[in-house]
Amino acid sequence: MKKKLNFIYSNKKYLWMLGGGDMQLLTANIAKKNKYNLIVTDRNKKAPCAKIADKFFDIDIIDYKKNYEIAKKFNFQICGIYTIASDCHLTVNRLAKSLGLHHTPLFVSQICKNKIKTRKFLKKFFIQPKSFLIKNYKEYKKRVSEINFDYVIKHLNLSGSKGFREFPKKFIINKNLFNKITTEMKNSDGILIEEKIKKSSEAIFSEMSAETIWQNGRIIYFNCVDRIFSRDLKNLNLSKNKFFSNVKEGYEIGHINPSTISKIKIKNIRKIMHKLGTNLGYKKFKACHVLKADIFFSDRGPIILEITPRLSGGYDSTGSSFIRGIRLSEAILKICQKQLFSKSDLSFFFKPNKKRVLVISKYLREKRIFYLDSAYTNLKKSIKVISNKIKMNQTIKNEQIKY
Repeated sequence: MKKKLNFIYSNKKYLWMLGGGDMQLLTANIAKKNKYNLIVTDRNKKAPCAKIADKFFDIDIIDYKKNYEIAKKFNFQICGIYTIASDCHLTVNRLAKSLGLHHTPLFVSQICKNKIKTRKFLKKFFIQPKSFLIKNYKEYKKRVSEINFDYVIKHLNLSGSKGFREFPKKFIINKNLFNKITTEMKNSDGILIEEKIKKSSEAIFSEMSAETIWQNGRIIYFNCVDRIFSRDLKNLNLSKNKFFSNVKEGYEIGHINPSTISKIKIKNIRKIMHKLGTNLGYKKFKACHVLKADIFFSDRGPIILEITPRLSGGYDSTGSSFIRGIRLSEAILKICQKQLFSKSDLSFFFKPNKKRVLVISKYLREKRIFYLDSAYTNLKKSIKVISNKIKMNQTIKNEQIKY
């Protein structure tokens, strides 16, 4: 018999989800299945979740002022605010705080959202790449001429691959390109120049996404996903595949859920995540809070690249984890309402089945299309299955995942 969800209903019947794209479809459907009214904001008027929502507003998810106008209209009808797989955790936490709802402390979002603040915090406790804030072209040229390593350029307030570019040492881009990069983000305080770190020769995959949920100061859930980038393609026998001929450096191609690394290395990642959460103050936070980190396996050891108080995008939290029986989209509905997980809940929400999922994706006009093999037995067989699906264009869409 399927277990009924242990939700506590109140007079506040609206759940508010910021971000209404493909990655949020599963969570939106689950909210509706559990008889919540759903508010969704997304700047795309044709966002996939717009049809599911009871109330939809085409507003930028990082625009706090405009979203706050909605908050004032609904106020006491809202019982929880959340996002999943979207970079608006600061807006979510600010809105929730303004309505007296459960939220992660704002200082966590402020550290996580700005890469300079992230590096400044992390370097107190962990190995970090050298990085510099650059505000103008003169400063950029001077810095590049001084550093003696390959480097990458990143935007301060964008996660993952967005705005990522890499260059060899001493290479100086022209002023027009520099201006184009710096104006890609409105109201930016500058750009980040960062040391390009080298992948460990022992690592099959260069990065991992590690997710935790903390309840009253303790980690109650742990999941690691291998992240696949163009630098990893040769390990997948896909480097000559035309499908990936134009993949940019720094853009995630896919993932394996759960991670293929050894149990000993997983224990080390667990220690890193515990240390990270402890130093961010998670041991003192009441109720439940999310903490995720992207970790790079370098020749100097594991390096935390990004941290965030939200669940992953890239189809892992909202797709492959669901296939594995991990019910993160349901869990986030409890978390945002300050509800706790009982011992039986831990098994129901977070205990995986024995499936392993390989996901391969490609960016198409700023949108990602996905191919997957959920009958994963070994890497070579799954790669063959994925290659055939690519040839036959058998994509998987989030709306096809049935709750």
